[in-house]
Amino acid sequence: PGLNALGSEPELTISMLPRAHAVIFVLSADTGVTASDMTIWKEHIDTEHADHRAGRFAVLNKIDVLWDDLQGDQHTDAAIERVRSYTADHLGIRQQDVIPLSAKQGLLARVRQDNPLFERSNIGQLEQLIIQRILMHKEQLITQNLISDLLGMLQNSQAAMQYRLDSLEEERQACAGTTVDKPALSRLAERAQKDYDFYYKKLITLRSSRRLMESQGDMLKQLVSEERFEKHAERIRQSMSQSWTTAGMNRAMDHFFELLESDLTNLMSEGHLAEKMVGAIYRRYNEDTRARHLEPIPLRAGRHVIAIRELRKKAKRFRISPKNLLTEQSTLVRRFFNVMVSEARTLHGRVRKDVERWPNEALLPIMQFSMEQKQLLEHQIRRLRDMVRTDRDSRAERQRLDHAIADLRRQLELADAM
Repeated sequence: PGLNALGSEPELTISMLPRAHAVIFVLSADTGVTASDMTIWKEHIDTEHADHRAGRFAVLNKIDVLWDDLQGDQHTDAAIERVRSYTADHLGIRQQDVIPLSAKQGLLARVRQDNPLFERSNIGQLEQLIIQRILMHKEQLITQNLISDLLGMLQNSQAAMQYRLDSLEEERQACAGTTVDKPALSRLAERAQKDYDFYYKKLITLRSSRRLMESQGDMLKQLVSEERFEKHAERIRQSMSQSWTTAGMNRAMDHFFELLESDLTNLMSEGHLAEKMVGAIYRRYNEDTRARHLEPIPLRAGRHVIAIRELRKKAKRFRISPKNLLTEQSTLVRRFFNVMVSEARTLHGRVRKDVERWPNEALLPIMQFSMEQKQLLEHQIRRLRDMVRTDRDSRAERQRLDHAIADLRRQLELADAM
């Protein structure tokens, strides 16, 4: 139902508006922007904390009431443009983001397969808006998240390639003379073996650190478990149902968000301790100069505390709403759970996913880097020892190393260009 429909519960729709990536605000062309439309727009859409990164658009429906066959298309187009301009000015958006159309005529045109009527209904423009601007923006959001993950992987690969390049150049130095400098290659093999032992020990240490992170993660999960949330909700449902006064109902509703905020505040405190532990692991690991680009992945629990506080403010507006103050008790309980508790459950679910994912991901960058370095060093040690044991032609070995060095430099240039 529309936001003006009597007997409907628009709070659920309104609660979703600030978090929406895009908003299509449907208005009637025969009435334009009404006072209630402006209230919804100013209080719930055009706000400071609203997301709407894909844009805000207005749809002027029922333009067929402005069609005037006697005065012609020119008069009709001018009337539609006046309403469109008026709507854009009042909502503070661009005129091109106001789309006039007739949903009724568009449906009739689809049923009758009447292409001229379909074009005149302007439904096609709305379809293009959804395809070209809203869905494309959704793809961009997904792409941005993928790029940030790929950049971290790319940095790891660059560090590994740079180390391999340095090693190959040292090998090239040992093959610079007429014969292969076997003592120099032996020294390189010994150094590579020491580096290999270093990363092998690091991986053992990281595995024990990961087990510690898993136990820390279990403690964090308990603070935001689904059972804990449902226990809070059931407790508040009973308090509201047994309350005899409006003040008692209001206290119960506020107490629900107080419990959630307390849980998330505890999560933030425990999360800070866990992040400090992860930071200490990274600092010890970064004693190795080749790993200085690695950074720990933060939990960012603070943003969830801010979100629950904003939701608590919204719940306060819900409580003091005249409509809810005059509502019968069982209906108010149902409405509170359908609207506010439902939104809190969604937020709690996002928190839970973050908490479940973080302990497994926190040490992932340094573990991946250690594995890559260990594998590279294992391959290098085998190659160097093979070169020491066998009599190889110095010139052929130089050519092989030159090709490998040139190939690695090209890969590093490509990585830098990214």
